[in-house]
Amino acid sequence: MSVATLPQELAQNLDVLGVAERWQDEGRQLVLATVIETWGSAPRPVGSHLIIDGNGEFEGSVSGGCVEGAVVAEAMEVLEDGKARKIEFGVADETAWRVGLSCGGKIGVYLQPLTSEADHGHIRLLNASKAQRQPVALLTNLETGLSSVMLYGDDAEDSALADAFENGVRSGKSGQVQSAAGEEYFLSMQVPATRIVVVGAVHITQALVPIAQTAGFDITIVDPRTAFASEERFPHVPLLAEWPEEVMDQLKLDPFTAVAAVTHDPKIDDLPLMEALKAGCFYVGALGSRKTHAKRCERFLAAGLSEDDLARIKAPIGLDIGAANPAEIAVAVLAEIIVTLRGTKAEQKKAG
Repeated sequence: MSVATLPQELAQNLDVLGVAERWQDEGRQLVLATVIETWGSAPRPVGSHLIIDGNGEFEGSVSGGCVEGAVVAEAMEVLEDGKARKIEFGVADETAWRVGLSCGGKIGVYLQPLTSEADHGHIRLLNASKAQRQPVALLTNLETGLSSVMLYGDDAEDSALADAFENGVRSGKSGQVQSAAGEEYFLSMQVPATRIVVVGAVHITQALVPIAQTAGFDITIVDPRTAFASEERFPHVPLLAEWPEEVMDQLKLDPFTAVAAVTHDPKIDDLPLMEALKAGCFYVGALGSRKTHAKRCERFLAAGLSEDDLARIKAPIGLDIGAANPAEIAVAVLAEIIVTLRGTKAEQKKAG
């Protein structure tokens, strides 16, 4: 399964859910407000959260400040009657103009009470999954307001909801979905930040780091050669100037991690490549010619990896764009990582 980068609204929501758990631990009665629809030029994307307590204190945003006051007032009524509801604000709504939504758009906000022990458990589970870098979703029935948590790897009874969750893991996007029975739900996705571990602090890596960061990836560099792995060459980037075997536990490779080995030295590259395959990293790429890769495969087979494992290695690394220098190779590598991440036709063409 390809996986998603972390959209901005999801990154912000992780903090909101952390606040929600802390407030629940303090015994506060809460309402979760979520943007479930947008039309036109909406100030905040679908999936954005606002958490409100019984005193009107809130954290997060559903409109960048335009309608928060009105949403908080509505939340007080939700706490009073215990009923979830949807409210809309837009340029055609006089209330929206009064509270300041003059951006030319329209938003639908769903408010649901978080007052039961089950609700508390859902928030704890969402945050625990975040800490473990596991994708998870809060699934809310828009008619009843009842919620459940969908966990990565669990079998969902409803095939339509299972497919929606899988699509959400790929895209990282929240949205309205229908069950197999036609019931309307909102799937609030929470996915780990997608990251790239680069093995080798070489010229390719110097070119790769800024474009990968611009594309939204977290990035970490591993290279035991201190002449290469220096803060002068890689400022403001997590840099592990150690042998890979000394930092593998620290890296915590997982299916939301790409590993690109570019030292051309098996003493440095081999271990992280093998560990990346074992961990199910969504992308595993290695620098070197086809002849070099054939020898690498012989070593990996002797170490106990399977032919299926070896087939997952992108080697020679990068999309075939005729790259002729480190900067162009970096572009090719990032393009291949994104293609693999999104599961696009370009990846299928290369595999075929």
